Amino acid sequence: MNESYEILTTADAQAWRAALPADMCVMGSLEYARIKERIMGQSARLFLTGPPGARVAYPLFLRPLPFQTAQASGARWDTATPEYTGPIRVDPPGDEEAFPAAGFQEAFGRFCRDEGIVAEFAHLNPWHAGKELLAPARVEVNREIVYVDLTWGEEEIWKRSLSSDTRRQTRQSSDFGVRVRQAESPKDVMDFYNLHHLTMDRLEAGGSYYLGPDYFLGIFETMPANAFFLLAEFEGRTVEGGLYFQDATDVYWHLSAVDMEFSRVRPVNAYHFEAIKRAARAGRRRMLCGGAFRQGDGVFRFKAGFSPLRVPFQVCKQVHDPEAYAGLVQAWIRHYGGIQPDPELFPAYRCTPPAAEGLSLAVKAF
Repeated sequence: MNESYEILTTADAQAWRAALPADMCVMGSLEYARIKERIMGQSARLFLTGPPGARVAYPLFLRPLPFQTAQASGARWDTATPEYTGPIRVDPPGDEEAFPAAGFQEAFGRFCRDEGIVAEFAHLNPWHAGKELLAPARVEVNREIVYVDLTWGEEEIWKRSLSSDTRRQTRQSSDFGVRVRQAESPKDVMDFYNLHHLTMDRLEAGGSYYLGPDYFLGIFETMPANAFFLLAEFEGRTVEGGLYFQDATDVYWHLSAVDMEFSRVRPVNAYHFEAIKRAARAGRRRMLCGGAFRQGDGVFRFKAGFSPLRVPFQVCKQVHDPEAYAGLVQAWIRHYGGIQPDPELFPAYRCTPPAAEGLSLAVKAF
């Protein structure tokens, strides 16, 4: 077996959109890749392989290695995927016979050798990712996430999906006069950005969790059909908001921005239930609400109030150059004075040391 592959960059706009359109996989879209590439300084790629009629697309980012140790052996990068992606069978989806897992693994392994890629980390879509293409031993459940079945329709979602407490709190938001509207201007987006910055301050988040205004404005300006901001207003002031992505079938609750001073009027309930209603009316099938920093914490319980449904969120962790990987881990240990990295985090040489962990260690394996 000698499977070929093709690599696209964000300069290959027409080819990227044709191979993996935003309505098939919004997080793997060209527009989202360009935004993340510009903001994070990582190089976006779309890996393509498979015979005609059974192609696989795999969006990812090449990340420069943090230490020089491995580079002497030709190692240059590791990879991470956008959220909810992984390798995706694109034409036709789900055709496992036409292109078996061994073909994908051979092609991707050769790409890693060609490019000097040490390790691969993928956030897999619960429904659309071709998990069967990956080595089973390298795929693991990270945590459970909450999702809403939008095919139930508004009335049934209200009665069957929302808990009694969530229904009560959502009614309270209406009684308080909370108003929800979609962001329509850069000023609206900046209101969301300011709230998000306030939220990160309150959580004492690590630096990587602070997203600049260019991230939000880029989404607003370049992804109008596949992303939207909902703002909750109280007494003429924007007090909370949510950012959502959407493709042809699914909606993803990406970020929430919260001013705790106004939590008593339940603005999150107001805007999130409005997002659910809009998505159901638009004919989407599911809304992924995500999980939490720790299973069962307050954030998870709040999300769980909108739906009793759960799905495992899986990740792929694979080392493609064991010698270089071991050298990078040893360089990390030396750099941090002999302490050992957290074995749950991958790749281990990107761990935040315990003395500086904060929120950045709250989500395992990210």
